[in-house]
Amino acid sequence: MNKKGIGLTIALTLISLQLGLGIISGYFTARFLAGKQAGQQGRIKSLAFQIGNYKLHLHHWLLSLGVLVFAFFFNLFHFHFFYGFIGGWVIQGIFSYKDWKRILSKRNKDDQRRRI
Repeated sequence: MNKKGIGLTIALTLISLQLGLGIISGYFTARFLAGKQAGQQGRIKSLAFQIGNYKLHLHHWLLSLGVLVFAFFFNLFHFHFFYGFIGGWVIQGIFSYKDWKRILSKRNKDDQRRRI
């Protein structure tokens, strides 16, 4: 975890110990399950879809963010730990990979050959 991620975790831990412990647990769980570096397959297969000449990659941080927002608005979790846990997945995905913002990309020729 880089300095920004550590600072964010410390700030949120001051708000709630449960939230901070959740972030730390979620971060290390995501780190264990995700690929070691950008583009490398982790223990859980990534969700990627081919749409014409494009590839849509739903990163784990993006899916987790969606779950987090949905759970927050519908008050699904009653403990801050769960929000922190899901938030830890978001933090790990954004701060650990350089390609975190690459969601839609043009398919390369190798991807097109595999499809035929």
